[in-house]
Amino acid sequence: MGNNGGLKGMLNASARDGVQYRKAKLWEMILGNANNGCGICFYLLMMYASYIASEGYGIATAVAGIIITGSRLFDGFTDAIAAAIYEKFPAKHGKVRIFLVIGWLCATIGVLTMYNWASGKFSGATGIAVFILAYVIYIIGYTLNNVSGATVSIIITNDPTQRPMNGLISTMYSYITPLVFNTIIAFLILPKYDNQYNAPMLKEACFLYAGVALFFVIVACIGLRNVDTEETFMALGGKGKKDPEAKITMKDMWNVFSQNKETRMFILTLASDKFAQQVASQSIIGTMLNGILIGSYMMSTMVGNFSMIIGIFFAFAGGIYVARYGAKKSTIVWSWIAIGITTINFLFFLYLGVDGMKSVGVMGLPVIIYAVLSTALTGVKMVLTTTGTAMRADVVDYELERSGNYMPAVIGGVYSFVDKLITSICSTVAAICVSFIGYKNTVPQMGDEATPEIFWMTMVLFLGLPIVGWIINIIAMKGYSLDKERMVEVAKNIEEKKAEAMAKDSE
Repeated sequence: MGNNGGLKGMLNASARDGVQYRKAKLWEMILGNANNGCGICFYLLMMYASYIASEGYGIATAVAGIIITGSRLFDGFTDAIAAAIYEKFPAKHGKVRIFLVIGWLCATIGVLTMYNWASGKFSGATGIAVFILAYVIYIIGYTLNNVSGATVSIIITNDPTQRPMNGLISTMYSYITPLVFNTIIAFLILPKYDNQYNAPMLKEACFLYAGVALFFVIVACIGLRNVDTEETFMALGGKGKKDPEAKITMKDMWNVFSQNKETRMFILTLASDKFAQQVASQSIIGTMLNGILIGSYMMSTMVGNFSMIIGIFFAFAGGIYVARYGAKKSTIVWSWIAIGITTINFLFFLYLGVDGMKSVGVMGLPVIIYAVLSTALTGVKMVLTTTGTAMRADVVDYELERSGNYMPAVIGGVYSFVDKLITSICSTVAAICVSFIGYKNTVPQMGDEATPEIFWMTMVLFLGLPIVGWIINIIAMKGYSLDKERMVEVAKNIEEKKAEAMAKDSE
């Protein structure tokens, strides 16, 4: 069968298993996935939306919170609409780059209106209306860019040995971009404004984020120029002929979920894996673990940065595993590894106890053990993210084989919607849980007394719930048939059907 795994196989994919795979060069994967950085730029900027609502429009924090929460619901609604528009859009001259650019432009107009052009000029009911309008414009643009960007990892290559590398590159943008930007904001921009998140500071930050987002879009467009073509998006028409026109109906989109069990299992795995990763990263939980139990944000930040940097190399090795054994087996294996590492972490914390957790905040053996466990878990989470990216592409190819419809945006839109939904749910779960231990009208703060209640609630939220998510991963894979061997069959069948369609079309 040739070289199916390892670094060489990931970078030099070619005809194998009787299939002529669509090969991507390393530079195409690096540049093509750059739009992930664009999405992260806007995401990071909008974390300050409540600040500019107060500073620039005089909107009360509670009201701003309601507006932002409502925007999440609208955001999920626009995902479905954007996916439908994307799938129906003719690909004669490509469409990924068109949507990336239009999405960036619209989102930029929204954020510049919110943070610059309208800031400080409106207040009261008018201020609320203008703020909401700017937010809506941003959401529409962000969604168009995001739905299109979610298809990049699917279309750039169909080779199962390259997809994990592609997913790893995509994941690195998601991790490295916030690391770099948080450093720039903390050390270069905030000090110029007395470390205050005021309107002038947010205005400067807005131009920085939007400008770098544009850079990422341009880079992505360069990397996608060879794959963003009509041929890539060719579906197989009902009569067996090629169908380059976008004729996918809403019924076709619904059938992806109602008649495709593999898609349902993918969504279940996506939801459980996102839940496992997001619930432990909530700021409230981080405060209880790092600020109260460990008692040192500085040490925790150092461990976190070290874990992320070293975890990237760990994830790279995991990506090679995904390339060799496929997304299904990798999800099962790495979910078990995540459960094992998390269990060891729990036993370590249990051994330290409530009072002993403070020892992690100072140099010594406990912090070394904690750093090793954190690094291992961060790396495993990156591998599972990479695996999810490969699985998403597998599901799209399977649907093309099953129905003849190529719908990367539908699957990408669902991915985006579930991501946003799970993030919202995790925030709610964390808030409700801490209310059970006395934080009904306040939130945990560094310096609060470390109690057994805080310790056990942190263990449940930081370690227990993620384990539940990974167990669901393993269960979902029992109903998922797209292992590595099955995906070879899928690729063969698609290639044969496209050849037949091209031949019929030329008759």
